[in-house]
Amino acid sequence: MSGILAGKRAYVTGGSSGIGAAIVRTFAEQGARVAIGAASQAERARETAKTLPAAGGAHIVVQADFYDKAETERAADAVIAGLGGLDIFVHSAGIDVTQTAPTHQTTDDIWDRMMMLHLTAAFRLSKRLIPALLEGRDPAIVFIGSVCGLVAWEGDVAYNVAKAGLQHLARCIASDYAKAGLRANVIAPGVIDTPLTRYYASGMPGGEAEGLKTLAAMHPIGRYAQPNEIAEAAAFLASGKASFITGVVLPIDGGLTMV
Repeated sequence: MSGILAGKRAYVTGGSSGIGAAIVRTFAEQGARVAIGAASQAERARETAKTLPAAGGAHIVVQADFYDKAETERAADAVIAGLGGLDIFVHSAGIDVTQTAPTHQTTDDIWDRMMMLHLTAAFRLSKRLIPALLEGRDPAIVFIGSVCGLVAWEGDVAYNVAKAGLQHLARCIASDYAKAGLRANVIAPGVIDTPLTRYYASGMPGGEAEGLKTLAAMHPIGRYAQPNEIAEAAAFLASGKASFITGVVLPIDGGLTMV
């Protein structure tokens, strides 16, 4: 996959940790210049930027609170100005799923936060970025969804619905702009080895170690994924190698939704 994003300009939200950080590094290794989206971990993102290959030019960090509409719009504008245009948008920002609950116990605050970060922010950013993407080279949008948008994970109603909405937002964008050359797709990961997953596992019976074993056993392939396995798929979908793929939800879940 060497150089499949050479010369591309990409914006990756949630780029300071977990899946987003893996996507940032993979994109840079594939030749892209990256705007790293960060909220509270902007300094960490700046340190990461210094370690990345920079064949396409210096990487930048854009800090924003996506719960704030004005900040969200300013972030989009800063990305376009900082990169001099845009070819790829990846929305990977997410929130701890342990904050969700069964339907009757889900507070308005939990619901609103899940929808705002996963779905509304994706809409607002896309709306602001699409004109620049349409002027870019082989433009593509990749949303990081979840298997929870495909199946109902017990006790996670707000997260499930937000991720399901994100999938359909991608299909709508794909439909609206297919003839203009903009593609939009979604990756639906299963369990991924990230700090949030380990925190979630620590609250399961037996603690983190046993929780991780339980999560791994849910996947027919017998393990959970590493962030780079999602990042490689994101690079493919964002590249010209996926030029005839749009409106697709791609589960990367070790067979979890298969059974």
